[in-house]
Amino acid sequence: MCCLCGCCESIVKILWAVIAFAINSLITLVIIVCTVSFIVWAMLRHDAVKFRVQGAELTQFTFDPDNTNLHYNLSLGFSIRNSNSRLGIHYDRFDARIYYDHHRLAAASVPPFYQGHKSTVAVGTVFQGQNLVLLGDRGRGRFEDERRSGVYGLDVELKLRTRLMFGLVNTWRFKPRVRCGVKVQLSSSDAVRGSGFQSTDCRIHF
Repeated sequence: MCCLCGCCESIVKILWAVIAFAINSLITLVIIVCTVSFIVWAMLRHDAVKFRVQGAELTQFTFDPDNTNLHYNLSLGFSIRNSNSRLGIHYDRFDARIYYDHHRLAAASVPPFYQGHKSTVAVGTVFQGQNLVLLGDRGRGRFEDERRSGVYGLDVELKLRTRLMFGLVNTWRFKPRVRCGVKVQLSSSDAVRGSGFQSTDCRIHF
């Protein structure tokens, strides 16, 4: 009776439509998983993207004699190497922060930019100002040792918001963090810019 009224044919069409939709969805899912796996593999390779502090100049790093305000004037130059042959990187957010003895001193932002595949870009930041820094006995001792040597140890953190570009496709946003420990010599008035600084590799955390 069902077939005589044409209901069976409608049910068969619906079943085939459901099966076709399921197959298409599965194929799409497999393609997405494979693409994402390739992108993640490409980005997480140890040599895929490398950050390095290429240059630094510290012209001021002194405490006020009557309080705990630390005055600083620091310039940092970063180099970023993208060794991927197929992936470009959109840097939608590039925030740099410096710390001394676990105290945050300052932050600087770089305008958004794009880095193509197999390329190296240079990024510069400047930190200048003063900040309240409360050092304990150990921190004070460290500062005095570094003041005598003229070389200060600073920690640098980059907070990024990136998108990967594979062909014409942009991925979702990644939020990696980059950390660098640098030792910078205080420049004298007649010192050559960047003299005495050893370039430093950074660690990237996804």
